Amino acid sequence: MNVRTVVLTAVVLILIIAFCCEYFYTHNPSSAQEKVSLQRYVIDDAGRNVTLPANVSRIVAIGPGMLRLICYLNATDMLVGIEQSELQWGPTGRDYAMAYYDEFKNLTVIGPGGPGKAPNPELLLSVKPDLIIMSEIYCQFIDPDTLQREVNATVIVLDYGPAGYLDFKELNNSLTILGIALNREDRAKSLINYIQSIVDDLNNRTNNITMRPKVYVGAVSYKGAQPFTSTQSPFPPLSLLNTKSIADNYSNKTGFVSLDFEYLISEQPDVVFIDEGNLQLVKQSFESNPSPYLQLNAFRNGEVYGILPFNYYDTNIATALADAYYMGKILYPDRFKDINPAEKANEIFNEFLGKPLYQEYSAAYGGFKCLSNAFG
Repeated sequence: MNVRTVVLTAVVLILIIAFCCEYFYTHNPSSAQEKVSLQRYVIDDAGRNVTLPANVSRIVAIGPGMLRLICYLNATDMLVGIEQSELQWGPTGRDYAMAYYDEFKNLTVIGPGGPGKAPNPELLLSVKPDLIIMSEIYCQFIDPDTLQREVNATVIVLDYGPAGYLDFKELNNSLTILGIALNREDRAKSLINYIQSIVDDLNNRTNNITMRPKVYVGAVSYKGAQPFTSTQSPFPPLSLLNTKSIADNYSNKTGFVSLDFEYLISEQPDVVFIDEGNLQLVKQSFESNPSPYLQLNAFRNGEVYGILPFNYYDTNIATALADAYYMGKILYPDRFKDINPAEKANEIFNEFLGKPLYQEYSAAYGGFKCLSNAFG
């Protein structure tokens, strides 16, 4: 055998060995290598780089809005616990609870819940969750890394914007993170796309209107029931309609605003909407002293309408979008002539929660309607 033959044989053997090693490595990775390849990460809303469990089947939600997001992603089958406040309040007024309260009732209590109340690590530990979805507001009570160590479960922190508002950038980010964590990425993308289609539709219907009515939204809830002179600036459904409230000119302050009747009378809104969550309070005030109300043209002309409350343990996104279509129908009937507000509301609730909820809302609050008879 000459030298050339020996060299060629050696090269062939080396190539065969290399191929075999590559094949073995590819098809038989070590357990450590396999573990690394399966690891998933997210950056949560507290800026933490969180390594997610390989398998997530047991989850809990703590703090305002977190259970709502889980329901929006159709992941209630993973829940193993519930906050006490969710059970005490009953379902009415929180879109997700109205859809899934019967499932919640059988879950183990994992802590008090509600605004201003700290989580209970001991109760959380008792249900052995794989993943805890925690509202960023709860970071004031406990560090998420500390909670993670105490409960021996991964914690992700989410925040989809200030209560009572529609921050779609933050909402989309939270849905995306949660979709990854719960293996509901397709569902998260589908819902995000649907929300964008609603925003685009409302904008396209109202973005080129030159003459707009003067509008006021009264009795807007904020940390409990509020009177007629309580409002919000800007008001999210109106913002989706490219329409201002007269409260937007009251001061430079944004958020929840308390006005006085003198300002309302001087501004004379053409149309008034009332948050039906506080309608009884407004009716009692009217019956006690109707004079200031009757100095408003909207009350005298029967241009007073009820909308569904959407701020309860953070923002009911679906309800706020449904309100926007009804308000658009009242303010710009020619632009919304193809819309039946009740049917559109049920479409939205179905997309978010898989159930038509408008009739339940209507039974609880009165639904979309003119309120002129209530102030006769």
